[in-house]
Amino acid sequence: MNKIQIAGIGPGTQDYLLPITKRIVEESDILIGGGRALELFSELDKETMKITSDLTAVKDYIKNNYQSQQIVVLVSGDPGLYSILKYLKRYFTEEELEVIPGISAMQLGFAKAKMVWQDAKITSLHGSGNKEQLLNLVQAESKVAFFTDNQLPPQEIADYLLEQGLDKQGMVAENLSYPSERVVQGSLEKISSKQFGGLSVMVIYDE
Repeated sequence: MNKIQIAGIGPGTQDYLLPITKRIVEESDILIGGGRALELFSELDKETMKITSDLTAVKDYIKNNYQSQQIVVLVSGDPGLYSILKYLKRYFTEEELEVIPGISAMQLGFAKAKMVWQDAKITSLHGSGNKEQLLNLVQAESKVAFFTDNQLPPQEIADYLLEQGLDKQGMVAENLSYPSERVVQGSLEKISSKQFGGLSVMVIYDE
């Protein structure tokens, strides 16, 4: 029986792509993923299906074809951290799925900042923009790490936390693995004074 392979492609460039992922991609019949993920393997000229907001279409295609095709679902970073894996597990058994890990942008961000992350509370603000939820977490935890997006970029988060009277340190890592990669660490005042792209890793922590 064919397995539906869900593979992490790392944080960006092929520098952080695991050899096992390269191999299963080369052996696949079709690649399913977001635009950036598919672009990473465009030179292979594989059949592709782009993931959009219509996840039902993706699920239905996989359900109808995985026994006759070797399907690889590509996800950014690691499949276990805010990916389509959670959705697919509702419809497929563990026997039908194979998960191949990848290096998460979260992991790389901590490494670039030379910080440990075993004590971090990890969450995501993608699509939520929930400042109050974040404030509660930051007040309760000594180290909170999360992904940001264009709806609530790092400098706006730092501004908001300063307005709430928080005295914390921050770290922002953006464009990880790309030539424009940047890591900024320091006070919330320092972070609020800079401009960042929305898609970043941010950590708020005690001094």
